[in-house]
Amino acid sequence: MILVKLDKTTYGKIKSLIEKGNYTSIENFIEIALRNQLLLESEGRLELVKTQSIQKITETEKQPLSTLLGLPGKQAIPTMTAMALDEATKNAPLWGQINRLAPVKFVLRILLNSIATSDEGSVDLKRFSAEVAEKASEFRAFVKKKDKVKRIRGEDLYVGFPKKEPSSQQRFLNYYVGKAPLKKWTDGILVGLSLVNIEEMEDGSTVMSVTEAGLKFALLHSPLIDDFFLGGRQIDSPLSSDETSFLVDHIKSFRPGDHEFLEFTLGSIKKGADTPPKLLSRIFEYLKAKDLQIRVSDKVANTMQVGAIGRLVEMRLLKIEKKAQKSTYLLTERGEELVGKL
Repeated sequence: MILVKLDKTTYGKIKSLIEKGNYTSIENFIEIALRNQLLLESEGRLELVKTQSIQKITETEKQPLSTLLGLPGKQAIPTMTAMALDEATKNAPLWGQINRLAPVKFVLRILLNSIATSDEGSVDLKRFSAEVAEKASEFRAFVKKKDKVKRIRGEDLYVGFPKKEPSSQQRFLNYYVGKAPLKKWTDGILVGLSLVNIEEMEDGSTVMSVTEAGLKFALLHSPLIDDFFLGGRQIDSPLSSDETSFLVDHIKSFRPGDHEFLEFTLGSIKKGADTPPKLLSRIFEYLKAKDLQIRVSDKVANTMQVGAIGRLVEMRLLKIEKKAQKSTYLLTERGEELVGKL
C-alpha cells in the first residue's frame, strides 16, 4: 500500500471528480494518474508537460481577485443583443433566493475582464463558473474580515456571497451566474434581467456574453468593489446612487413583474403592513392572485418577502428598525420618492 498525503485543495478537486462519476475512487484516480505519468515518461513528453504546467500556474498567478474585479483596460468590450425573455418570466418577480444585487456586479466585473482577455467576445460557461465560485468565496471571506462598520442583521456586506462549501457555491452559481436555456422565472438573475446572454453552441459548449445593459452596469462605480475591496475604505452602502438608479430603471424596463412586486411591497409597508407578519399576509394574497405556475405556500411567500426586503434595503429604499425582537419596516426618503414610479 502506498500512502499519499494530499493538501486540502487537491483532495477537494479529486473528490469532486469522483462525485461526478469520472472516477470510482481516489485509488482509481491515483492509478490512472500514475499510468499517464509513465506513458509521458516513456514518450519523452514530460518536459513539455512540465513547461505547460508552469505556464498555466504563471497565468493563474497573473489573475488575482483584484485584477479580475478592476475595470478592464481601454480595449472595447463587445456586447450582444439581449435575448428576449418569455412573457411568463418577464412578468414575474425575481425569485426570493436572490436577496442581494451587489453579487451581480461582482460576477459582471469578472466576466468583463475574462472577455477582455478573450478573442471570442464570450467565455466558456463551465470554466467561468468554476472560477467565479472560487473567487466569490474568497471575496466573502475578505469582506467578513475587513468590514468594520457596525451593521444590523441583514445588512452585512458579505450576504449573498457563498461560503467555501460546494453546496453554497452551487447555489451562488444557480442564481448569480445561471445556465442555458432560461426555463422559468425562478432561474438566475443575470439572464433574468437581460444583463448577459447564455447560449448553447452547436459543438455542445455553452458560452456567456455580456449585453449592452450588462456592460453599462458593470462599468458604473461600485462602493463595494472600487472603494471597499480595491480602495481599502469602509463604506455605508454596497450600491452607489448611480447603481441604484440604473437598477430601478432597468428592472422597470426589462422585468416589469419584479418592478410591480417591489412597488407593491413598498406601497404595502407605507399603508401599514410594516412588520414581517403583516407584510407576509399581503404578499401571500398578492402572489396567489398571480399566475406564477407554482403553488403559493407560506414558505414560498416568506421566501419572496425576504428576497424583496433584502433587495430594497440594499438599494436603500427601505430600512429595518429593531426594538428587542421586533422588526419594523420604514421607507427611506428615496423609497418614498420612488413609490409609484419604482
